Amino acid sequence: PLHQKWRPFCLRFEGVVEDFNYGTLLRLDSRREYSEENSIFATRIQFLAIEIARNREGWNDAVFGGAGREPAAEGGKS
Repeated sequence: PLHQKWRPFCLRFEGVVEDFNYGTLLRLDSRREYSEENSIFATRIQFLAIEIARNREGWNDAVFGGAGREPAAEGGKS
């Protein structure tokens, strides 16, 4: 199951990231608003890991004024 893959990753941040295992809402599609259909419950460290990856790949650029731009191609921004 998926939780078995996340657990070792999450435990690496125990004592490093405050409240690493607290729950939070995470949007499945970062381009859409929070809604029942577009939200899941995740731990704080999962939320941070996913949002960092989204930022690096350009998925959140619209939030910072890049509205209309497509996310960067795999392998980083060019």
